[in-house]
Amino acid sequence: MVTSDIFFFDVDGTLVDPLTHSVPDSTRYALQELKNNGQLICICTGRSLDALEDAGFDSIAKWDYYICCNGQISYDKHKQCIHRTPIPHDIVVSCIAKADALHAPLLLQGEKTILTKEANAHVKAAAAFFNEAIPPHSTYDDFDVYMMIAYGEVGYDYHDYNDLKALQFIPGQSSYADVVLKGMNKYTGIKALLKQLNISDYIAFGDSMNDLEMLAHAKIAVVLGNGCFEAKQIADIVTECVCEHGIYHALVQMKQIKPHESFERRTIYE
Repeated sequence: MVTSDIFFFDVDGTLVDPLTHSVPDSTRYALQELKNNGQLICICTGRSLDALEDAGFDSIAKWDYYICCNGQISYDKHKQCIHRTPIPHDIVVSCIAKADALHAPLLLQGEKTILTKEANAHVKAAAAFFNEAIPPHSTYDDFDVYMMIAYGEVGYDYHDYNDLKALQFIPGQSSYADVVLKGMNKYTGIKALLKQLNISDYIAFGDSMNDLEMLAHAKIAVVLGNGCFEAKQIADIVTECVCEHGIYHALVQMKQIKPHESFERRTIYE
């Protein structure tokens, strides 16, 4: 058995099948087995806590911690904030101004979740990708923001925002990019939690560009078969796609959980 006290799971493309927008039964079984074995299980996502609640992720497992907005805010199992790094208000205002100049909407996630402009085709495509409702259009009134989302064509590199030196734009697998403070990522949130818990290592599951730092620092990094090339390059295990019971098979391979006859065994590539 590969020992670890704590496991971190990305949501979209890792827990959730990107095609069906559902969590496989094999994943639910695997998470419950980890809990039964006394392990800590944590969500580590670009989504906000509100978005997780709206999507019903509390019904999937009894999570011990939630690291949200790509590491900029974290919560315990009671959903009490334990760590937060808001984006300074002046930087938020500058990013909104740049997006306005490009006639582009910007999503702000924090004490509220709003769009700065009416949803365009890129916003609608991203919302469909995540199977989420489109947030309301409103005016920023200086509330604390922990992450922003910019929108553009799939493959767009967001170079038009390069003069915003305090921010980094992380393109996703649809028509959007996560926008966080430079130097902030999922691992910075994980590192703060590990320090609090006095735990030295962890196992991580991910699939996308915003998972790279989390995967790079993990004792064991598992990437789903549907994951991006960059994530697979740094993985210790590349497992099957979400829909092929990827999380379940990786955990069985590591002898973290017992096999279940309902889920066909497949080959896992290392």
